Parts: sequence; structure tokens; C-alpha cells
Amino acid sequence: MCPQPSKQDKLSHDKELVAQIIRNNDESWSVFVEKYTDWVLYKSKEWCTAHCHYTAGQHFCGLTSLSLQRSGRHVHTEIQECDEGMDTYIWIFEQLRRRIKKYSGKNNCLLSTFVWTILNSRELHIDWLRWKYGRIF
Repeated sequence: MCPQPSKQDKLSHDKELVAQIIRNNDESWSVFVEKYTDWVLYKSKEWCTAHCHYTAGQHFCGLTSLSLQRSGRHVHTEIQECDEGMDTYIWIFEQLRRRIKKYSGKNNCLLSTFVWTILNSRELHIDWLRWKYGRIF
């Protein structure tokens, strides 16, 4: 059985990953995206489902397609794929990339806690509503 890394080891790894992302290291960004894609997909689906203007069966959701691809499955459908969810997915990662610069590991906060807090913040949701609909929100 392999020993689990300590919280300090995880914290050091998180700080280094963020430092590399800030330096525009594409490999580090890919690691970050891979690690947090499921969370971002979940949040994108949550928001988009509440605001989707398509009735069931009109379009196939791009978020569902990506989720299936990540699990090794593919769906072939004649229904047009909707890109609005994927636009949200990309927008959220752009916001995370911008906000990650504030991560410092303060109070032994892991990067996963920092990301989870951002994803579930009211501020990010309001920013998304404003991005999607304009300043009416």
C-alpha cells in the first residue's frame, strides 16, 4: 500500500501548479482542466438546465456529449448539438484561470477547496448571468 501524501505535500504541489499556470505553462493548465472538468461540467449543467430555452429532443446538449466522452462512451444522434453549455464550460474555466492568481494556500487551504468555493459562489453565478444576459442581472 502506498502512503498518502501529507496535506503539506498537497499544498506545495497546489502552489507549484498555480505558479506554473500563472507562467502560462500549457501542460500545467491541462492538468488543472483535467482535474476540475467534472466539477465544471456539473456546475455548467446546473446553470444551463435552469436557463435552457430548448425543449427536450430539440437539441443534444454538448455538456452531455463531453460527459459521455470522458467516460469512454459516444452518442451518435441525428439531433443538432447545442453549444451553449460548452460556452458556459469554457467561460467558467476562463474565470478560474483569471481568479486562480489569488490562490496562496493561506491557512493551509488546498487548491480543491479554493476552486470549490469559487464554483459555488453567488458572485460567479451572477457574473455568469450577466455574461449570458447582460446587465439586467
